[in-house]
Amino acid sequence: MIISISGKDTYRSKEKFHSIQSLGLQKNAKQEIFDFEDVPMEGIDTIFKQLKQSLHTGSLFVEKRLIIIIGLASLPKVYYPQIKKTLHNLQDKEDIIILFYDKTGILKTHPLTKILDVVGAKIQEYPYLSEVKAIAYIHQMSINQGLDINRAGIMYLVEYQKMEHKMIEEKSGSKGKKNPFQIDFYSIEMIFNQLHNYYGNQPINQDNLSVFLPSQKRYSIFTIAEYMYARNYSEYLQALKWLQQQGVEGIGLYGLFVSQIKNALIITLAKEEGKRYEDYLNIHPYVLKMTAQQVRLWDSKSIQKIYQYLTQGDYLIKFEGKDPFSILEGLILNMISE
Repeated sequence: MIISISGKDTYRSKEKFHSIQSLGLQKNAKQEIFDFEDVPMEGIDTIFKQLKQSLHTGSLFVEKRLIIIIGLASLPKVYYPQIKKTLHNLQDKEDIIILFYDKTGILKTHPLTKILDVVGAKIQEYPYLSEVKAIAYIHQMSINQGLDINRAGIMYLVEYQKMEHKMIEEKSGSKGKKNPFQIDFYSIEMIFNQLHNYYGNQPINQDNLSVFLPSQKRYSIFTIAEYMYARNYSEYLQALKWLQQQGVEGIGLYGLFVSQIKNALIITLAKEEGKRYEDYLNIHPYVLKMTAQQVRLWDSKSIQKIYQYLTQGDYLIKFEGKDPFSILEGLILNMISE
């Protein structure tokens, strides 16, 4: 049997990889591993020589063998003529399992794909699951570990990871392409182990999970504008302090806040003049609608004062080295004193 396992979802691909290894051990198969990952260039030819010798070495006796080849897809293209030559005479034999494993997904245009197809490999690709399928997978993980965890508990884990991901992205301050959220099954497995050790076979719900994932209040860089629009100044200051403690980059936060206030100003001015604010702002309709709802009790004059304060603060940050967080704190004091 010839099998190829690959994909970006390394949790599931490794799970399959280890299950085949375990099956080989159960059948007392002789295991050989040829690992091309992180091998110095000068060592690759040596491994190829050993692999070729193993694949073409016969035996006087019938023996079960498990030959594992790791990381072929990561090799430079210059090696593919050698790969093709080494694997050319592979045959599907009952007593030999040849397992190819790569941590990344192998594209259909990749030279290795054609080689695997020619030798009749059973190709198993593990891409990231959609959120719905990932939730179902987590449920199965809990069953496999003997946990009785309800759906609300599973959703709590997913939402917790989403918030963690969001904070990491915001903390990075990168203006480039954001990394999409993917559920971390490794982290889920670790939490399940802790839950099993602590609760045993007891039913587990969202409240139980708070023991391991404290439900501390978390804030987004977008919430400070929302609290200000709601005139919830104490929550605004608390959110600001929390973001600073998390290491969120101050200048990036300040710039985003100014942009939000500018949008709010355009919306209020347009509404007061009987015009469509949608015609003046090129942002997502949902975001636009939410902002319009949040500032519906504000007038343009009040928001104009906030915008002027922030414009002056921008000058102090750029030319006098003022801390963005202190200026954002001062905004509330300035508003209260008026």
